[in-house]
Amino acid sequence: MNRSEREQSGRTVLDGGVASDVAIVKDAAGREVVVKEALPRLKVAADWRCDPARSSLEVEALHVAAELLGPSAVPRVFWVDAEHHRFGMERITPILTNWQVELSAGCVSLETAARAGELLALLHVRSAQHPDLATRFANRAYFETLRIEPFFIRSTLKNPQAGPAIDRVVQMLRAPGTALVHGDYSPKNLLARDSQVVVLDWEVVHWGDPRFDIAFCISHLLLTGLRQGVLPHPFRAASLAFFEAYAKQGQVSAADTELGALIGCLALARVDGDSPVNYLGELNIEEVRRMALDLIMRPVRSFPEVILDSFSRRRRT
Repeated sequence: MNRSEREQSGRTVLDGGVASDVAIVKDAAGREVVVKEALPRLKVAADWRCDPARSSLEVEALHVAAELLGPSAVPRVFWVDAEHHRFGMERITPILTNWQVELSAGCVSLETAARAGELLALLHVRSAQHPDLATRFANRAYFETLRIEPFFIRSTLKNPQAGPAIDRVVQMLRAPGTALVHGDYSPKNLLARDSQVVVLDWEVVHWGDPRFDIAFCISHLLLTGLRQGVLPHPFRAASLAFFEAYAKQGQVSAADTELGALIGCLALARVDGDSPVNYLGELNIEEVRRMALDLIMRPVRSFPEVILDSFSRRRRT
């Protein structure tokens, strides 16, 4: 599925991230199938575990997302092996490439950024029109295990001065939800070519606060643009294009004053939490930490102010 590949025992093993094993296999008809198996222990240094039964929730989310966003926006599920926490899905055409790989190489498509924002808005707005989804995706256990604890709680342990502010963000995320939240909406989970975008990896899906998805994607764009030796301006433009497209029809507007602290928490988590970014060595960690803490602890600001301040801060340091 357009990730780094290596051949192993007749299978093409893909980089499935830290939470799953993913490989391409051929079925009896010669069709390429991407098989994803959820892991009980994640592939990180910390002892990070999560019930692999989340695989069944991801399958349900893929079916729902196809209805909400259209079948071209997500992979089609071919079969499910719930007993072994795995399922088979279509292999997306190699014409579409992993957006994080493109961004890391300095290829910043504003068209892709805008489409990613538009799709996220459609997910939130359309799901909100289906009250039954609030019940079907009410289980937030995986969100707690895969996001709240390893991201927010761990960051607090290393930055106790920000504890009360981070806790306020956590309580916001734990409040009753308003939409279906992807939970892992980052460039690494988007396959794209210009305005064509396919959304992968739905295993942290839940009914929750739509701000989380926005902040999750923006924090990745922000951090990718803060790598040493990288010009930040294209990533600032991509962040703004993403959010402007979202805000045209999404649940969160540019005037929202909670996004800044949430983006700060997620940026901090990627250097101080259990799941650091894979380009950690390219970041000035102290600079990122200062920027993130500033977003978390300073008075509220609108989203455009958050982005402009964050990237301009890089130029001043």
